Amino acid sequence: MSSTSVLRELQRELESKANDLSKLQKDIAKNHQVRKKYTIQLGENELVLKELDLLRDDANVFKLIGPVLVKQDLAEANANVRKRIDYISAELKRLDSALQDLEEKQNSKRDAILKLQQRSQSLQAGKAKA
Repeated sequence: MSSTSVLRELQRELESKANDLSKLQKDIAKNHQVRKKYTIQLGENELVLKELDLLRDDANVFKLIGPVLVKQDLAEANANVRKRIDYISAELKRLDSALQDLEEKQNSKRDAILKLQQRSQSLQAGKAKA
């Protein structure tokens, strides 16, 4: 196989890996956006829980359902908010592990691209000497 065809093949492989890396970077950005949304929701729910803890047992609690405020039991409201916090915390952990996996993939793609670039440069240098 001639060095020109090897260089072309390396270039195609390099483009393919670069596209994969670009997709991974988009996935990482998307993960960060979703994580940010959940972090905000977690903060809001923790604030609601603190407010509910300040209330007396006989206090009136209302829940907004569509355009209507519906009376809700304080214990039920507390339980719902705690469940929501547990769910959001679990989602954040899942997103963290997915992010870690994506970053590992990204690093391996970068390494592969770097090796391909070095190989291409060495072939081009060898071709220039000949």
